[in-house]
Amino acid sequence: MKKMIVMCMMVICLATVGFPSTPLGIDSHWRWLEKSDTEGFDRLRAEYNDPMKLKEHFKKSILLQPVDEKGRVTFTRLFGVSDEVIRPILMDIIRTASSKNGWKWDNPNGIKEVDIANVQLREAISWLRVCADAETQQFLMDIAMDNAKYEDYRKTAASSYLYCANAQEMQDALARFSADTVLATLGTYGIATDAYDNAADDPKKREIIISMVSAALMKEENKIVFDYMDKFLAERSKEYADSPQRKAALERMNIPVEKGEQ
Repeated sequence: MKKMIVMCMMVICLATVGFPSTPLGIDSHWRWLEKSDTEGFDRLRAEYNDPMKLKEHFKKSILLQPVDEKGRVTFTRLFGVSDEVIRPILMDIIRTASSKNGWKWDNPNGIKEVDIANVQLREAISWLRVCADAETQQFLMDIAMDNAKYEDYRKTAASSYLYCANAQEMQDALARFSADTVLATLGTYGIATDAYDNAADDPKKREIIISMVSAALMKEENKIVFDYMDKFLAERSKEYADSPQRKAALERMNIPVEKGEQ
């Protein structure tokens, strides 16, 4: 149980342990090129629109550096690479990387190729969210629900699935994730909070997330988990913050109401 809590806290905190030492801010570099180096930007744009060269950029650079949601959106906006070009490249990288590490993370012999495959696999799964079609969504769900795969790949796939899901798909997926022993508890909470932050333009999705997470929280027994997620919800939903159910849960957890409302 302690191991599960530690692993899930890593998800909530968006920890990046395991990344090799690589330069940061590739999306900032893209924006800088656009504004300050027209020739360099045009050259890079041409390479990114060449599928063979783009694949090499993904393998050797893009997937080895942390790029957040805004960075991925920046990529598609600046370089105009279509989903139909990006998707097969990512799928091929996933196939190659997973054949090297067997969907595991362990690398007891310290083989550099395996370390690289681990990060490429995780980041390629995350990048799929920006170019997913129906088949890709099902692929992400299959990864998320496969308990033979390393937990972080599963959680990344679950997060990617929710990013490209519609409201009903999100509701169904959150129900499935919360029933899974690995994705449950803090793992599902962390995935849901990411989904909430990524759904800024979809109030229906946010409403579903608030409803499902608050319902789960009313049954939560772990005080640390409850306190974290209670603050998350109270800051985002006045209805939740003022609800009698929340006040009853705070009393049950012996948490002062004024603390929960910070």
